Amino acid sequence: MTDVSNRNVLWARSLAAEWANLGVTEVCIGSGSRSAPLVEAFSNDERFRIHPHVDERSAAFLALGVGAATGRPAAVVTTSGTAAVNLFPAVVEASQSGIPLLLVTADRPASLRGSDANQTIDQADLFGQYPRLALDLSTPELTPDALDNLRAAARRAWVATVENPCGPVQVNVQFEKPLDPTMIPGDISLISQNPEMLLKGNARPVEVRRSCESGDELARLIDGATRPLIICGPNHDSAIGRSALTLASALGSPVVGDPLSGTRFAPKAIGTTMGYADLSLSDEEVAAALTPDVIVRVGRAPTSASTLRFLKRHASARQIVLDGSDLWKDHLSTATHYVVADPATTLRTAANIVASNAGHEWLDQWRRVDAATAAAVVPTLDQTWFEGAIAAAIADGLSPDSTWFIGNSMPIRDVDAFAGVREQSFETIGFRGASGIDGNVSGALGAAIARGKPAVALIGDLTLLHDVGALLVDRSISVTLRLIVIQNRGGGIFHMLPIREYDPPFTPYLVMPQQVELSGVAAAAGIPHSLVASIDELRQELKKPEGPGLKIVEAQIDRYENWDHRETTVQCAQSAARSSL
Repeated sequence: MTDVSNRNVLWARSLAAEWANLGVTEVCIGSGSRSAPLVEAFSNDERFRIHPHVDERSAAFLALGVGAATGRPAAVVTTSGTAAVNLFPAVVEASQSGIPLLLVTADRPASLRGSDANQTIDQADLFGQYPRLALDLSTPELTPDALDNLRAAARRAWVATVENPCGPVQVNVQFEKPLDPTMIPGDISLISQNPEMLLKGNARPVEVRRSCESGDELARLIDGATRPLIICGPNHDSAIGRSALTLASALGSPVVGDPLSGTRFAPKAIGTTMGYADLSLSDEEVAAALTPDVIVRVGRAPTSASTLRFLKRHASARQIVLDGSDLWKDHLSTATHYVVADPATTLRTAANIVASNAGHEWLDQWRRVDAATAAAVVPTLDQTWFEGAIAAAIADGLSPDSTWFIGNSMPIRDVDAFAGVREQSFETIGFRGASGIDGNVSGALGAAIARGKPAVALIGDLTLLHDVGALLVDRSISVTLRLIVIQNRGGGIFHMLPIREYDPPFTPYLVMPQQVELSGVAAAAGIPHSLVASIDELRQELKKPEGPGLKIVEAQIDRYENWDHRETTVQCAQSAARSSL
């Protein structure tokens, strides 16, 4: 414990040490980021044997076998979101069979539950009646009493899983960032010296409106805006995206649109929707210069971290969230007004009412930034083999009215950053509710079957392996789907996180390298397979006739070269965006 760097590390190591003292020796670890403090704690304690697994469901059953053979629970560690849900079959079996099983589910802070925060679901009592005990631990506190209570909770969990009747126990552990072992100066002393800081808050009031005259209400709220901005997040209703573009045209407003928003690949997108906002807004100088006075936001929280930071940066602007569901979509607490109404209808109605007060300079400024960013990025995408170029090539190669299923982890982020905008209309589909990698292959198949037209899916290798059983689809079902799989031998997204500097546990337990030959997987399932290793080869593959059936296109990428190319491209984009101001 002498090298503890922050509260998350201390919290996780205290849990791990207590369970080691009680007799836990085997730990099964699923891939993910929120669980990084737990992974670090277990992997740095030599009393544990670590078993990494790409599929949490299989990891849980491995742990179940340990419990059945020894009478002592193995621990299963997952990240937040649907990763934890994948434990459910083993939980049921453990409960019905009376087998000890310790489920350690990492979670985001409870304050984000019921909002649109990424990869956040309600994990408290996730498994219903089946666990013998379910504990929902609050975020770490650095006080002696809190640590005593934590160790007591670890002991309570052990007793509940091994006492008659044995069975599963869930310990849900909430963590706030930083998740890596970053030194936070004064983390312990700051609280002990300034206890009053715990009582401070910076939340601002939000005005909630429920009105049948929602279009008039929205028009009133944006009336007089000279620098309006529309931010359109993921949604499954293309009418929302079209309506957002209509309002933007009436206002003279730029649109920052998610790839799943219906505003990126649609008529009227060019000149209105910013295709490279994720890259340009990642530069602090650019984000500060593009200061809106009113922001209208529809859909779920944007995929883009740059856009989320932009919302926080400009919290002084009037921010209006428009949504028709019961889910609170303001996890950043930046909204000043919340209009509960049908988004598409409200946007169209407001577009017929508002008069533009924005001068051409406001929209032109956004256009200049976007054009400069594109000029810096597009040549790289035409010449370089990395994951961003793959996303852009698919956007170029899709035929109108086709369906593009975009997988979670890096694919959706690469499409957001590098695919730009297109006038031709094609449908984009993805699972950005809990944003897990589970079930993405099955989801792509379902979308292709339902649409009855050629479809393309862009997913990662771990995503494919996580849902590999979906490849055994009934061949009598008519489907035309090309699965383009980024083969980078592991979880490339984790290179974006500070934990990459700590190896191990970074490579073996977060990246989780795999050596599965996808050609063999395809052959076993009777599916055609092709391999591409350059942008030209991919483009040629995309030009081939879209015959019926399922096909795997494996795009081989070196994970380290990919991140070098990505970082270089992002830096060029930021520099170009700054120069355009």
